[in-house]
Amino acid sequence: MESNFFSGSENLYKYLVSIGILMLTLTIYYPLKEKQGLEILKIELISELKTLEHSVTENENMAIILNNKVKQNKINDNVKSQYLTEIKKAQRENELNKIKIDGKIQEINTRNYYINYYNIIVWIFAPLGLFLVIYGFLKWRKSKLNDDVKSKIEKDL
Repeated sequence: MESNFFSGSENLYKYLVSIGILMLTLTIYYPLKEKQGLEILKIELISELKTLEHSVTENENMAIILNNKVKQNKINDNVKSQYLTEIKKAQRENELNKIKIDGKIQEINTRNYYINYYNIIVWIFAPLGLFLVIYGFLKWRKSKLNDDVKSKIEKDL
């Protein structure tokens, strides 16, 4: 009776089982690891986005308050020009923050795309790996039983 790992008709099924186990392991480990990293970055981006949005609303409120002060005629020209300078500064800062917000939103959307992509990879390759493992084990067992019967017949002869 030959008991070499690489002999017999069951080799294909051994390879299917090995490939299935490898596929399951890689499908579960790598995409989930990457997905977790992307979700952590997404959380950080969302908090940065909220900070920028808060800064924008704060600047807009300050600009409104300063604009109301400028509209009052009781303020002298030096104070008016100072208020106008502060309003322009707040508007520039808001424009920059809005550009940053657009970038953060685009980055969040990209991260969502890759998170969905990794979900698809898991749902395609995990069942395929599981199928290969089960199919390979069943065929390997059947092949091994046939080889055992064949060996017994040869021994009896």
